[in-house]
Amino acid sequence: MNNFESIHSSLDFNESLLEANPFADAVPTGSGSIEPAETQHNHDIEQQTVIEQQTTPPVNEQEIEEEPSEITEQLQQVDINKSTSLDTSSIEDTQSKSLQVPESGSRPYFQITIEDPQKVGDAINAHIVYKVRTKTNSPAFRSPEVIVARRYRDFLWLYNQLTLGNPGVIVPPVPEKHALGRFQDDFVESRRMALERCLQKIVAHPMLYGDPDLKVFLESESFNIEKRQRRAEPEKLGFMRSFGETISNAATFSKFVEVDEWFASKRNQLDALEVQLKGLLKSVEGVVKQRKELGSATADFGESMFPLASAELNHSLSTHLRILGEIQKKMKQLHEEQAQYDIITLENTIDEYIRIIGSIRIAFNARVKAYQTYQQADSELQRKLALFEKVKAQQKNKPDKLAASQQEINEMKQKVEELEQEFDDISKLIKSELDRFDKEKVEDFRDSVQQFLCSMIEHQKQIVALWETYFEQTEGLEEEEEEAEAE
Repeated sequence: MNNFESIHSSLDFNESLLEANPFADAVPTGSGSIEPAETQHNHDIEQQTVIEQQTTPPVNEQEIEEEPSEITEQLQQVDINKSTSLDTSSIEDTQSKSLQVPESGSRPYFQITIEDPQKVGDAINAHIVYKVRTKTNSPAFRSPEVIVARRYRDFLWLYNQLTLGNPGVIVPPVPEKHALGRFQDDFVESRRMALERCLQKIVAHPMLYGDPDLKVFLESESFNIEKRQRRAEPEKLGFMRSFGETISNAATFSKFVEVDEWFASKRNQLDALEVQLKGLLKSVEGVVKQRKELGSATADFGESMFPLASAELNHSLSTHLRILGEIQKKMKQLHEEQAQYDIITLENTIDEYIRIIGSIRIAFNARVKAYQTYQQADSELQRKLALFEKVKAQQKNKPDKLAASQQEINEMKQKVEELEQEFDDISKLIKSELDRFDKEKVEDFRDSVQQFLCSMIEHQKQIVALWETYFEQTEGLEEEEEEAEAE
């Protein structure tokens, strides 16, 4: 197998973009046309076939801290091939029927919640298990409501599977791993919300909600067994390692540098957006920290009122001080609640979009690899053409040898055309995905800011109401004191 064929076979997962998602509203075709999700959504999807896909996701190095043995096994089984087939076998027909869009022609309904996080395991292998509840009318699922137990590494597996199986798609990212404080209540709740939002965005994505790996994740009762069955075959490992080395070798593709002004501009915009978001995230984290510190300081101030009230001989002043101390202690809870709402409304959204930018870069890298593979094949074709003309010009040549060379060149031309089409399809898909990203970004940040302001207004009302209780409780104390002194 020559060099370009090796590289291309490693990128066969590009084809899953075209055939592996029977639910997709926007499916690239052989002509390279990609219809918008809103238009393609109303079309009947027929004769889609899907077979079991075997792939192993790249492993997050931080995950090794949590599961050394299983991650070692993953590192030994890395493969990014996620192949599909157009053969109409009985197995494919059965699965195709089970993954069809409902007869109404509309996208299946999904409602996903993550509930009841529980810490399990011993002190060394402790981890959090989440209950994933899925309600859907999709005929692909065994029941309208499915509940499964999943841990963080399972979510990471799903993200990697969807990313590798759908090159060019911006896959909603899972939250990052944290080695410290991962069992604290605030962190567990924050991660639960982030994971829930990630799944909700995945099932809302027009090219992901029908992915077979997602179905396995959401409903499999023997998930650990099934996800191992979907990994790479051992004999492919040697080739994949060599492919990784080839990609990482800058000299291999140094002469195949594609410069597209539109994509270059988008990259610059994303870099600038990331810098702005990180600055904003740092500021919000500072505000949250200050709110919590203010709550603690307020509580300390309130506590200092009680000894002073006890030592005060004047009954009216003593009562004022005691009520003030009680209000200050209650104020601490309001400040802490506001800090938590700041995290929920703004901080989580900012952090999510910083991670989404990372997913966009992965989609860009899939496009770069497709371009490099296409250019490598075209370079090989030109070399074969030059060699063919050289042999043809010689006086002593055999017709059968020329015919074999011509056949090889024709096959090579067809491969180059297919690779070029794959590159064009991924490019168009990424543009469509970026349009979707821009729209969702506006909606998500608008909603987050509105929720942030509403929470601020509500907590300020509660603070005002709390201060009003001070005047209500102290009203008339001076008059009672004067009457007591007059008697």
